[in-house]
Parts: sequence; structure tokens; C-alpha cells
Amino acid sequence: MVALKGARTFVATPAGESWCHDASQIGLATSGSGDVLAGIVAGLLSRGATLAQAAVWGVFLHAAAGRALARTHGPLGYLASQLPGAVPAAMHRHVRAPAPARARRKA
Repeated sequence: MVALKGARTFVATPAGESWCHDASQIGLATSGSGDVLAGIVAGLLSRGATLAQAAVWGVFLHAAAGRALARTHGPLGYLASQLPGAVPAAMHRHVRAPAPARARRKA
């Protein structure tokens, strides 16, 4: 599995599957941002995602966190250390969790 980061990020598997994400987030081109992406991917793997799922979703969530920070701090006004804090909100906005089962009263 390889992820080639840039304005466009390419993810490819040894089997030949590939994806491209066009984030165009200049603020992600900062020291430590790739380490944050690796942590996001590792976290998704630990939650049961396949390597391909974790890489593709990790790239997407990394960019979504960057977009959110760019809205509040400007396109170059945030640090890589701020990205992890923006990931849960990005997940909440873009990943739908199953609705909780409603408790039923026993008759």
C-alpha cells in the first residue's frame, strides 16, 4: 500500500487498485502532517478497517480536518499538531453511525 501525498494524493495497492483525492489544502504541506496522516490510518486500522479502507478514509479525513482548520485559522495558519483534534468532528460530519436501538418495554 502506498500513499503519495501532494495537492492530489494517490493511494495504490499492490493488486493495482488506486484512488486519487484532490484536497488542494496548502496548509497540509507542513512538517508533521504526514505523521498525523499515518496516525489516522493506524487508528482506522485498529478499528477494523482494511488497509485500503484505512488509507483512503485516512487521506479523506486528513484533508477534511485541514479544511476545517483553514476555515478558522486561514490556509496557512494552523500546525500539524492541531490536525488530530479536528478529525473527530470530520468523522462526525462524514461518517454516519448506525442509529442506536431503542429500548423496548417488556410487557
